[in-house]
Amino acid sequence: MPKVAFLIPADGSHAFLSQVAAFTTACRNLNWQEWEPEILVCVGGSLDSNVIEFWRRDFPEVTFVLAPRSQSEKTPVFYAQIDGSFRWAPIDADVLVRMDADTLPVGGFEDVLEYVAKINAIAGVMAHLPFPVPPGMTALQGWLSVADGLVTRPLDFRQSYSLVESTAMKENTIAPFYVNDGAVFIPRPIFHEFANAYLDLRPKVIERLFEPYYAGQVALALAVTRIGARSCALPMRYNFPNDERAIIRFPEELDNVKIFHYLRTHEFERKTIFSHEDRYQEFLHSTVSGVNKIFQEHVRRVIGPTLPFGQDCLGGPP
Repeated sequence: MPKVAFLIPADGSHAFLSQVAAFTTACRNLNWQEWEPEILVCVGGSLDSNVIEFWRRDFPEVTFVLAPRSQSEKTPVFYAQIDGSFRWAPIDADVLVRMDADTLPVGGFEDVLEYVAKINAIAGVMAHLPFPVPPGMTALQGWLSVADGLVTRPLDFRQSYSLVESTAMKENTIAPFYVNDGAVFIPRPIFHEFANAYLDLRPKVIERLFEPYYAGQVALALAVTRIGARSCALPMRYNFPNDERAIIRFPEELDNVKIFHYLRTHEFERKTIFSHEDRYQEFLHSTVSGVNKIFQEHVRRVIGPTLPFGQDCLGGPP
């Protein structure tokens, strides 16, 4: 049976790891037919061994890897664990999926795993918008600037950002294969080469960006270009954000959503909704609208009416 490995970077807080617990619970409840899942969580930042051991007991199938303190000290802390998830990925997986902790699988997606493995392509949903650039610079100019000297192949601007305004000028709509890194599918035959390219590019990219926060996502795109990998832009259902622009533009995708990316926080705090039963009930009974309402319904279905984990939460609700 082929294996898929989910690579999730996380900090060591109880709230953050409760998101991983929700992901793992949802993953357990998917109707796996042909693939065997495994989960690797690379933990960085401020580490509390008691918290990590607490979650390890609840989810023995999850592999926890701790990013060395030296890595956290020499790079922005969230990149210590992101980089680590590439460095210590399992070598026996047929497809590896870089996932954010604030994603939740709600439907089967073995079709994508089969496709990625068959055509040996990196796949993901296109990023919502261009990465920020200095005033007066177009997104196209931003790409050419950040890529200069880092990749020898030309960038291929055949894609477009998924949520950019239709009225935007062309230079701000066309894009290379630049995916939202909440869910990126990578086949094993090219994973090592791709990961090495990413790890080389990310620290170089971070020094060139107007907003360094986007360095990882940009480095992923440049790594695809550097190694000449085949790529596939997936439909929004495979990384659907809780963003009203997405439901307006892609209503049919929400009817068949496979993975939610609950990154927007205007109606609830994503880091605490799974952290304790009280917080969970507050979320399930809160008045939310649009895509958040649909997300709420899926959460109740795949996680349950009460939290099936964390009942002995350290210290009670955060």
